[in-house]
Amino acid sequence: MNFESLLEAAQSLDIPNKFLEVWIPREKLVSWTLANESLSITRIDDPFFGFGFGPNPEIDSKWSACAITRSTPRAITENLKLVGQWDAYGIESKNFPINYELVSDFKFINHLIEKNAPELSIRAEDQEVVAWVGMEDIAVGAICKWESGGHVLSAIVVDEKKRGKGFGKKITQALISEAFRRNIDYLALGVMAKNEAAIATYKSVGFEELGKFNTFKII
Repeated sequence: MNFESLLEAAQSLDIPNKFLEVWIPREKLVSWTLANESLSITRIDDPFFGFGFGPNPEIDSKWSACAITRSTPRAITENLKLVGQWDAYGIESKNFPINYELVSDFKFINHLIEKNAPELSIRAEDQEVVAWVGMEDIAVGAICKWESGGHVLSAIVVDEKKRGKGFGKKITQALISEAFRRNIDYLALGVMAKNEAAIATYKSVGFEELGKFNTFKII
């Protein structure tokens, strides 16, 4: 399947190409189907993962899990097990006038994560991390190179004792600035839909919505 043709199909439904370019590695694209103003995509991922967009996407029986747009009628997925809801956002990198530092103390990073956000899957030593950015020993975040070659922000953590003082916004700006310094043109991220505070922060610095999804296990 030609990835450029997939991008053209997505454009016909106003699906942001940036979402596909980040979350679907070209070499792992298996197939896609465009019909009835809906798009279904299959990618390799233990063994196959699906994305569905629009009012009536095709649910492929070989998917082990999938992400379907939340605007898709629930009747389409009523036989699937809902396991989560998440939103995708993206931003062109730029420079903010803000002070920050690069952090290389893995012990400190992991301590901050374990203390304040142990549910995160990423840790300091993970190979996909391009850079850890920190601020006043209070907040950290990672720029990661995804398997697609795109870049995402991950593990943005603020010490719980310092929350509500703007550090979430500042560390996000710092991460965007560091990406800009490294000539990384575009950044994306995924966030749990219920995390309204984080979403408000991302929007406040310029992130734009790429999609809202329900995630399902195929049973």
